[in-house]
Amino acid sequence: MISKIRKSSGFVLLSFDETERPASTGRIETKVAMPQKVTERINFGKIKEVISPPNLIEIQLDSYKEFLQADVAQSKRKNTGLQAVFTEVFPIESYDGKTVLDFHSYEIQEPKVDWLECLREGLTFGAPLYVTFLLKDEKGTKEEKVFMGEIPLMTPQGTFVINGAERVIVSQLHRSPGLAFETTQHPNGKLLHSFRIIPDRGSWYEAQFDTSDLLYVYLDRKKRRRKFLTTTFFRALYAIPEARLHPKPDSKIVPEDVGKDGEILDLFYNIEELSLKEAEKLEDIQNKVLIEDAVDLDKGIVVARAFEPLSKAVVKQIGELGVGKIRVVDTSVDDGIVIKCLKKDPTKNADEALKDIYRRLRPGDPPTAANAKALIKRLFFDPKRYDLGRVGRYKINQKLNFSESESRILTGRDLLEATKYLLKLKKGEGSLDDIDHLGSRRIRTVGELLANQCRVGLARTERLVKERMTLFDQTLDTMTPQKLINPKALSAVVRD
Repeated sequence: MISKIRKSSGFVLLSFDETERPASTGRIETKVAMPQKVTERINFGKIKEVISPPNLIEIQLDSYKEFLQADVAQSKRKNTGLQAVFTEVFPIESYDGKTVLDFHSYEIQEPKVDWLECLREGLTFGAPLYVTFLLKDEKGTKEEKVFMGEIPLMTPQGTFVINGAERVIVSQLHRSPGLAFETTQHPNGKLLHSFRIIPDRGSWYEAQFDTSDLLYVYLDRKKRRRKFLTTTFFRALYAIPEARLHPKPDSKIVPEDVGKDGEILDLFYNIEELSLKEAEKLEDIQNKVLIEDAVDLDKGIVVARAFEPLSKAVVKQIGELGVGKIRVVDTSVDDGIVIKCLKKDPTKNADEALKDIYRRLRPGDPPTAANAKALIKRLFFDPKRYDLGRVGRYKINQKLNFSESESRILTGRDLLEATKYLLKLKKGEGSLDDIDHLGSRRIRTVGELLANQCRVGLARTERLVKERMTLFDQTLDTMTPQKLINPKALSAVVRD
């Protein structure tokens, strides 16, 4: 037992009682007790604190707790954090479709060593992660618990102990997912309005006016030169059931029959059917535009072309053909911008639009409607590749006044309403968004950053599992989840 501590010329001298002197005459072993909690802060100021300072690391602790959900029962876990990552990647189906590996649940066991002990001994503070998988094949279903490596645990101070050293994951400040309307000034002085839909994960969708007041769409920021008209894109959406732009998404419609000019006009305008007498009496007849050609069938001459402004002289010529009613749209709602795009649009139906988009996005590949449909679906309508996130969906709903939409992928309605809002903005209605405003930014906490890393690791695991399913010889050995899963892919990504 130490009885006295004396300081002498810079050294600390320890003296022991005779009765409790250490048995060995070698080095003196002393165990230092690590603090179990943070030292209490003493305030020497004269002004007393009105309120206690907030717990500034609480956001880190809560984020990681929500990511792991270790204390929550397996059946009651929310679809967030680690649970969401597993449900996104699984089930994994073999290329022939005969075998499916599905995720059932995961379990985080108790850590073997306390975090204070890890600091002393130079160890990593973590807990083993066991995942229960279900393997379904022609013979039946096998359930097995697989060890997926150690997952780091957070200390009460919001840090991680890696090889005996405390490490901190710093939260990131980034552009919030959602919808942003902006303007840029062209070198000739003209203001060009645009909007972009930024997802949490996936491709950006951008639409911008050019100097000729034509509205173009960009589907990939890296390939901004590959642009096409917004009417071309909306034609293509008619052929994609997941976009839900068509009134009957499950109906079997031939691509040639959808995406015609009339359907595009119906999205942006109210199509009016007028008698010739009503048309002649209109004061704003110059704002009315025919939606189809007026043809003299006897002579085979086009008397009035579609998308051209009406005049009283044109109405009289149409009357001479014996036509009783004409279908028109009022271009004053958007100054005829959509009509301009339709006149410039090289495509006439959904099938042509799909091929045109594919030709621009994948130059060199033979364009087919099926490949183009799969490409657009992969870019915006596949939950595995595209995710707006809760924040992104909330921002879009808030900007476009949607109430019930909770879809984490884009819908045709989102794109349509955003385009209509941009057309209003061009006329001076609506408000722009400031990208530098802190309201347009959000914090990526530790749980979200780790979820992204786990997603990368499990994506690698998915490729390996599919290859092993294909190469596995079931005549020699029985296929089990343990033999298909490689736990190193996940643990290596988390460790990095």
